This record gives sequence, C-alpha cells and structure tokens, in this order.
Amino acid sequence: MRNVLLVDDEPLIVEGMQSIIDWNANQMQIAGTARNGVEALATLDGLSVDLIITDIMMPRMTGLELIREVKVRSPLTKFIILSGYEEFNYVREGITLGVENYLLKPVNIGELEATIKHMQHDWEREEVRQIHIDQSWRILRTNILQRWANETINAQEFRERAQLLEIPLTKSRYSAAALRIVTGHDMEEPQLYRPIIAEQCEIIGGKYVPDGCEIICFPDQEGDIIVLFASTGREGEEWKYHALYGMKQWIVSDTGARVWGVKGQAEQSYLGFPQSCRQVKQWFQNHLLGDSETLLESLDDRNEAAHTYENREPAMDQFHKLLRDGQRLEVDGFIDDFFDVQAEAGHSARMPFFNSAIQLMLAAKTLEKTPDYGEVFGPLSRIHTRSGLKQLVKSVVHQTLDTYHAAERDYSPHVMAVLDFVKNTYKEELSLKTLSQKLDLHPNYLGQLFQQEAGTSFSDYVNQYRIERATHLLLYSDKKTAEVAAEVGYWDTSYFYRQFKKYAGVSPTELRSMYMKK
Repeated sequence: MRNVLLVDDEPLIVEGMQSIIDWNANQMQIAGTARNGVEALATLDGLSVDLIITDIMMPRMTGLELIREVKVRSPLTKFIILSGYEEFNYVREGITLGVENYLLKPVNIGELEATIKHMQHDWEREEVRQIHIDQSWRILRTNILQRWANETINAQEFRERAQLLEIPLTKSRYSAAALRIVTGHDMEEPQLYRPIIAEQCEIIGGKYVPDGCEIICFPDQEGDIIVLFASTGREGEEWKYHALYGMKQWIVSDTGARVWGVKGQAEQSYLGFPQSCRQVKQWFQNHLLGDSETLLESLDDRNEAAHTYENREPAMDQFHKLLRDGQRLEVDGFIDDFFDVQAEAGHSARMPFFNSAIQLMLAAKTLEKTPDYGEVFGPLSRIHTRSGLKQLVKSVVHQTLDTYHAAERDYSPHVMAVLDFVKNTYKEELSLKTLSQKLDLHPNYLGQLFQQEAGTSFSDYVNQYRIERATHLLLYSDKKTAEVAAEVGYWDTSYFYRQFKKYAGVSPTELRSMYMKK
C-alpha cells in the first residue's frame, strides 16, 4: 500500500478527498491529514508518505512552501496540487517544482484516477530500476568478496572497492564460515539460486549480530554460501553459532536440502580472512559427509592436518570374481558392506573412501574394451557424501556389467588384428592408413568395419586405450606427467593434457589429487 497525506485548510475538501475514489482498489491508503503545511511537516516526522495532495493557498505555510521543504527531506515523494481558477500563477510555479498534476476545485474524479494510474506506472518503473541497482551492487560486491577470499585482487584495489561497497576493514576479528547445500542425489547439481539464498542468510544472520559487529554472506564459485564475521573480539563466539544455526535451519526448511556448516578460526585483521576461508574449504575437501540431516562444525583450536585416518582397502580379489561372474546382487552387497561398515552418523575422511571407490570403479572398467574414464573421474568433484560416492560406484559398475555380460560379439579377423596391433604398439605412432596397408585393405573400408564392430572410431579407440594406460601409471607410479605422456605415445605434453581431460573428465593433476597413493 502507498501512503497518501491530504493537506487542505478546508475540512470539507479533506473529507471529500477521502471518499472521492476507492483508494484501496488503487493500492493506496490515506495515512494522515493536515490543515496546513506546518501540520503536514509535523505529521511527516513519524510517517513515510508516497503522495501528498495539497492545496496551494493555506495559512502559516503555503502548499508550494510545503513542497519545497518535503523535497529536501524526501526527494521521491510525489505531489498533486489543488487550486482555484484565480491561483494559476501559483500553479505554474508548482509545475516548475515537479508536481505530478494540478487539479482544479471541485476535483474531477476521472482526472484524479488517471493521475494516480500514471504515478503507479512511475513507481513500478522506479522499483524495477532500484532492483537493478541493488542487484548490480550485490553482483559487484560478490565478485569483490570472491576475489578477496581467493586472494586474486591486489590490496589497493580491494581497499578502494571495500570502501565503496561497505565491506568492513577496521574490526578486530575476522572469520569465515561455509554452508554447503546438498539436495537429493549429490551427483546432480542442485537447481538453487545461490545469490538469493546468500541474501536471505545475511538477513537472518543479521538478527544475531551484536553492536559493533557485522556479517556478510555471498556465494562462492563452488556454490557454497560463505559467511564473513567481522567483530570487535569482545563478544565471544556464541553469536556466530546462533547466526549459522539460524541460516542453516532456514535453508533446510525452505529448500528441503541437507546443509553442513563449518566455521573457521578467527584472524586478527581483514588480511586474515582468506586464510579462514581456505581453512573451511579445505575441511570440506578433506571430508565426506554422513547421511545425517545437518552438521555444524567449528575448526577453532583444532588442527585437522594432524589427524590420521586408516585407509581400509576393499578385498579386490573377491570383487574381481564377483564382476566376472556377473552376480549383480552380490556385487551390490559387496559395495554396500564396504561403504556401510564405517557409516557413523557424522563425517569421515574423504581420501580413504575416494581411494577405494576409484579402485572399485577401475576394476570394473578393465572389463570394457573401450572404457570411458570420464564416467569415473568427472563426477568425483561433485561428490560430498558417502552415500553419493557409493551410488557413483554402483552406477559405474552396473553400466560395465550391462555391457560386459551382454552377448559376446565376434570380431572379424581384420578388426581383431587392429585391436591386437593397438594393444602391442600403442606407444608408437598409429594410423589407420598404415594398418590398412599391412592388412591389404582400403583405409575407408577398414575404418567403417572397425566402427561397425568396435562401436567407436579407430582414433577414439587408440586415445581411450592410451588414456587407460596413462591412468594406471598416474595412480600407481611416481612418474612425472611428461614421462607418462611419452610412455603411452603422446610426445606433446600439452596435447596429452587436452586428450586426458577429454576422455577422463579431469586433468592428470586433478586425477592424482583425487587419489592418494600409499
């Protein structure tokens, strides 16, 4: 509802204006009345008004004087002036002040309603413009905060932008927290608009902020909601827990998602905020979360790096036999038993589970003639929970079993020769033209035959085979990436990187970071 103030020294005019149209139907309400400009200003001291309808000639303060004074106090307030025929010179001055319209007494209902409709369009356009301004401001602030957290902005630029964007730099304590949202199956990217969630979290968190402290929320590039706590250091930590808990509970109730929150250690100045951010992000990187609904973890006075975890390996001989026998229920039972044996309600170290999951998936992939390693490594970066990791392993293994235990395909002698040649000479330069000469076939015919029987092109098969060999070397040897590339037939290391990323879904460096060799 828009608030309207009626100002006229004639009571009958004021009464008539209140009933002349249906104000509610026009999304407006009469918020107050006054007999002159002085009374109107007194009323405005405790009232926000969108529209003032005022007479021109009044005792003590005229309508024009009132308009000049209100425009200083509230530039967005709109005005309609009421006048008689003999007051046109005053009306002209009112027009120069930017009033919406002037209406002759007695007021014409149609003209008043038309003026109101016009103002409503103006208000709507102004609201849209203000939303765009607010969103642009938030987008800019989020960008600067992300760069600050990642330390990709120089100190001078950050200080300048921080002053413009009202980012506090003079507090005594700075700490970061992160809220990670997982909806449904965490292999799938949840369709949630993180900036809106961050904006609402900031509003909720603000309810718990003591005097002298500030809180800012923004989404990072991985979809986590980062919380900046800036405090004087005299308030303790309790309010931060209350703020995080309130945000977490709101996200759970509003989205139905599971939420985990981690708060980092407090640093002595704003320069330490990136360190606190790295700490909470590293915690998520090092842990898989359990299947409990929520978690709120504090890293204060803890040294996560000092923790050691037992890396329990699956019984691979048994698993290989189950795969070859094609016993899907037994395979699923094996995977369930392995992942559920340590299924405590809380979190657990990520690396031991990742190591074992990669072992299980690669064991299945070795049964495929043209394995797609992107199915193994591509989704791993999106896995946050043990249940999500277990589901990924099952998905990869099921797909392998579906193809491996289908009816065996009989390859023609020519295609068998090509497969054997690739297996024995994949380190060398290979081409379909060279092979076709050895087999005394036309290259086009051999290529079509291979595509038909193997289900993939010759070049794709060669690259997939080489990437398979490279994967084992990267995981189970200490050879440098360039050495691995050369050993599997890639003499250009940059080309090897591109091909590996294409077929495996991750870079060689990312692959090694996912798997910790023992």
